[in-house]
Amino acid sequence: MKSEVFLYRFFPFFFFYVALIGTVIPRASIFTQFIGGSVVLLIIYYYLKSYLSHNIFTALYVFLFYLAILLYFSSNLMYSFSNYLSTLIWTLILPISFASINSLNKLKKLVNSISLLALLYILNILICTALGIKGKSYSGEIFQTGNVFTEGLNSMTYILLLTPLTIYFNPKYKRMILLIAVTIFILVLIQFKRISIISTGIGLIIMLLYSKNRGKVLYSLLIGALLFLVSFPIFEESFNKQKKARERRITTQNIEEEGRYQETFVVIDEIIFSSRLDRLLFGKEIFNSPGNYANGKYGNRMIHSDYNAVLHGSGILGMFLYLFWQITLFLFYKKIKPFAKSYFLDKNLFDVLNVLFINFLIIGFIMAISGGINAVLFNSIRVVILGALLRIFYDAAKNQLLNKKKKIA
Repeated sequence: MKSEVFLYRFFPFFFFYVALIGTVIPRASIFTQFIGGSVVLLIIYYYLKSYLSHNIFTALYVFLFYLAILLYFSSNLMYSFSNYLSTLIWTLILPISFASINSLNKLKKLVNSISLLALLYILNILICTALGIKGKSYSGEIFQTGNVFTEGLNSMTYILLLTPLTIYFNPKYKRMILLIAVTIFILVLIQFKRISIISTGIGLIIMLLYSKNRGKVLYSLLIGALLFLVSFPIFEESFNKQKKARERRITTQNIEEEGRYQETFVVIDEIIFSSRLDRLLFGKEIFNSPGNYANGKYGNRMIHSDYNAVLHGSGILGMFLYLFWQITLFLFYKKIKPFAKSYFLDKNLFDVLNVLFINFLIIGFIMAISGGINAVLFNSIRVVILGALLRIFYDAAKNQLLNKKKKIA
């Protein structure tokens, strides 16, 4: 199987896998270990198979290597190692994507494969609600999502932001895509998961600010808003019920009482203001925070925010590497963007791709506030698109420079 085909199939497969854990596949069972281990081996295999030497991933490799060294000092090696492997899966998808998604046709197939998750998400809700399959959810009084909670909501945010490119590649199905996008937006909104709603809102603002085709973007948003308003009476009762159930969580007082808010100050105190230089530089207990911060005050609660988790587990050196490998992608994008833009004959397509890259890069930093560094699905969606777009831009820039040389010659 070619690497790009593997990527096309990976996302539907992994969505099914997430949905089946705890419902069909027992949690922490031999089945999850076998499937999880198989995914890790496949990722490593396709990484090696498609390996393309490029210095834009050097910072990422250093980050992963650094974390691997810190595993040795964990008091619960297997737990830390398991979380490390989850992180390894989605981070290695970035170079696999860059190496294999090297044409617009392949990008189209990848986008369609990821967009299919929107239908699977809706189907999952229908099945779980009909069968009464409960899981962690903010919407239990309205519908059930089974095991597809944070992974699903954050994935849907990225898929909503992917909509302009999905429409570009499938113009015949524009109305259906918009209808599905509005449905997904409603499902995200009703669940009142703050980071997903905030990320979607910021993503839409970025589209309006950075797109050269603001008229088309605004037109699509207005159509979507009209569909939303027309359908609002259908879910208004559910919306109000959910709002009432969740309104305490969005008050200032409750936010200050939340562990995610409090953990930030605990981590800063334990790492930044530590009297131990080794703890400041290297942190402690990488990917093993339960019971290992705040003197065990929060019991088995893990550190949620990615920034807190990385700082606490790997110190300021790890935090620098975590931020730097992503900043490296942006610096590379800035370097090749002018040449890539000149090569593109279809300026509308370039605009869509350009805005999408900025969106996915920024939204990843925002979602990291809420946490999920060891969550595979939505992180994979982010990096596979970033890797594919960088490759499209990179090849376009190279062709533009070659054309210039030929003209000079």
